[in-house]
Amino acid sequence: MGRYINTSGGELAIYSDTGFTTKVGTLYRGSACSCVFKHDDAVVVLYRISSDGAFKVGFTDYLGGVQEDQAPCE
Repeated sequence: MGRYINTSGGELAIYSDTGFTTKVGTLYRGSACSCVFKHDDAVVVLYRISSDGAFKVGFTDYLGGVQEDQAPCE
């Protein structure tokens, strides 16, 4: 699992399922996340909620907007 940054130039919608039907969050531009795994055309990401510091997990369908950070997490 590596540390990644949203480099899409905008916000990435995060969904609860691979059908991308229920939006559960947003990964803001420049925000870090951990990519847990890739499933078909979706990436499962773990990210910090900016409002209270808790973590969430969900699916995003925009693979080109999440780039590996220079210092991946162990």
